[in-house]
Amino acid sequence: MHNVLVDFSHLADLNGFGEIARNYAPLLAEANLPDTHFIYIVPDHLVGSFGSHIDYIRRSRKRDDLRRLGKHIDLWHATDQQYHLRGGDSHTIQLLTVHDLNFLREKSGIHRLRHIIQLWWRMRRSDHLTCISHYVQSDIRTHYHIGTKPLDVIYNGIASHDDEPQQRPPFVQSDDEPFFFTIGQIREKKNFQTLVPMMRHFPAHRLFICGDDHFAFARQLRQLIDEQGQQRVILTGKISDAEKRWLYSHAQAFLFPSRLEGFGIPVLEAMRHRCLVVSSRFSSLPEVCAGHAAYFDDYAPEAMAATVSRAVEAWHKDSPQADAALRHSLSFNYQHYTQQYVALYRQLLDAR
Repeated sequence: MHNVLVDFSHLADLNGFGEIARNYAPLLAEANLPDTHFIYIVPDHLVGSFGSHIDYIRRSRKRDDLRRLGKHIDLWHATDQQYHLRGGDSHTIQLLTVHDLNFLREKSGIHRLRHIIQLWWRMRRSDHLTCISHYVQSDIRTHYHIGTKPLDVIYNGIASHDDEPQQRPPFVQSDDEPFFFTIGQIREKKNFQTLVPMMRHFPAHRLFICGDDHFAFARQLRQLIDEQGQQRVILTGKISDAEKRWLYSHAQAFLFPSRLEGFGIPVLEAMRHRCLVVSSRFSSLPEVCAGHAAYFDDYAPEAMAATVSRAVEAWHKDSPQADAALRHSLSFNYQHYTQQYVALYRQLLDAR
């Protein structure tokens, strides 16, 4: 029997790591692998959530629980590069998933150097690497010398919410209100500030910028909205999944000018709801959106408004292009994601 430990420490986090973990953990728990026993690291309150056939390690007591469990770990999968514990011994296969190298563009000075060295050390200690897009794969090979170490691309999945409830958020005035929508952590890299002056060209619309707004940059964005938002740009804070689904379904367009994305889950979520996507061409987004989005090529407010206007005029939710975008988004699913990782676990264990 092989013992495979999968680190789901971020399972409860409201970010990309948490979204992936919440979809992957239950599907992996259902995988039919009679010679493999799974051990999950999870937040304390989620111990036992995926069945009694799995052993659980509490995130707050990782070392104590591992010691008490007393099982040899044959394969340890760190599902992101921000893990806090890497264990096992010289016979443990170390698998690491790298989501992005955004720190190269966001950090400076000693903080940047610390992240560079930390990721170098973590990749060096790994036997096998995966990443979430070819953009990230290229970024790793450009900035790090990993030699012949395997580096596979396994795309993130997108959860299916066809039967899930939708709820109109309280900040939307009516079902017929024309609006644009975007979502993400309110950080400078998301480039939401470019959308605010653009909105003066859409006097009949409102723009809802949704997401975690506890970051320092949110203060700057609020000030810009007060100065140029003409009371039609709303910074909403976090929203529920039901509200997010409603916004995707009713928005005239999902606007995503982000400069740094290792993958970019929201653009595919929008396509699942037949929502028009207008995206930047930065980082992984052209790879993920492919030919199913309109793109910003000029960030002057007039040019951005012209891009959005042309795209909205040409888009219909029941059109062949919306059908094609939906099919494209459906190709990114967690069933395939899980199958790929299960196959990789088997490959690594068999080779060892």
